[in-house]
Amino acid sequence: MTVQKVSFFNSRGLKIVGILDGEGDRCAIISSHFTGFKEVKHYFNLAKTLSDNGICALRFDFSDCIGESEGTCEEMSVTNQTNDIISAIDFLEEKGISKIGIIGHSLGGLVAINAAANDNRIKALVSAAAPAKLEWDTLFKEKEAQWKNDGYITFPSWKRGKIRINYGFYLDLKKLDATKLVQRIKAPILVIHPENDELVSIVNSQGIYENANDPKTFIVIKGSDHMFSKEEHESELIGLTLDWFKKWL
Repeated sequence: MTVQKVSFFNSRGLKIVGILDGEGDRCAIISSHFTGFKEVKHYFNLAKTLSDNGICALRFDFSDCIGESEGTCEEMSVTNQTNDIISAIDFLEEKGISKIGIIGHSLGGLVAINAAANDNRIKALVSAAAPAKLEWDTLFKEKEAQWKNDGYITFPSWKRGKIRINYGFYLDLKKLDATKLVQRIKAPILVIHPENDELVSIVNSQGIYENANDPKTFIVIKGSDHMFSKEEHESELIGLTLDWFKKWL
């Protein structure tokens, strides 16, 4: 299968760098987790599996400081990442790809839901371990007082070490509720949650699923942690995603 390093510009004029695996008129966009990037193992393996089965995959770095794309981590937000997804759809359409799906993991799942709620070009959706709203949050909410007081907060990241994110990230996140956004989505949605998720409680995925339109499916991956760290859990995530896109794209 072909593998291309690609680039396009988002609505803010920032260069987005990605990898397009495979070819054809069906393609899945991979929306990475908080501080994630395009080379993360399960995104790499997912892209290869999809492309080996006739569905191309676009994985890219969001417009922040984590990967190769332009942008700063201080200005990271779900809204900016959503706009990056919309620009990725524009890029794929320019290449003649009309059947577009999206899979989002963790915060990337909320980004994917927000994108699908605002762009009906997304024809199929997979949400994996996505947070639904701050009310159910376990990662950001406890930091809110310090975040507001200082105007920023530092977070650890896999690739860049400690990064600085402005309080605007939290205010932006506070406006988003996936249980409401998902009601606007007409695309078929598969909601996946790890049984032993230590970062995002299962109530988030349950709320997303309960408010989603049909067709929809909810699956819990038994024994998995938030990052689908074990090979069998990653393989199950990838297999479920492949089957969903083969059926609906």
